[in-house]
Amino acid sequence: MNLTQYVDQLRQELAVAAEAGGDEARALAERLTAPLESAARLTLLNALSAAADEITVDLAPGSVDVRLRGLDPEFVVTPPPAGEPFDAQAEYAALMA
Repeated sequence: MNLTQYVDQLRQELAVAAEAGGDEARALAERLTAPLESAARLTLLNALSAAADEITVDLAPGSVDVRLRGLDPEFVVTPPPAGEPFDAQAEYAALMA
């Protein structure tokens, strides 16, 4: 999954907001752009990981993982094993007992 488009969109929104603040705000926004890119990528990766965890709960005993290759994450889906249908509600009830 290419995160660049989302990071670029955030950068553009920051530039638009800085335009309203004048020259000093514009200069500050330019200085913040590089560190903001790393922080934005990390935050997006954390959100994607949390989403994968939520999907895994519904997919159990299968799973969804997020792996990082270079700068971009990719999803890896492990389907549940073939055989008996899995009853997620029964499994959850057993765990809570």
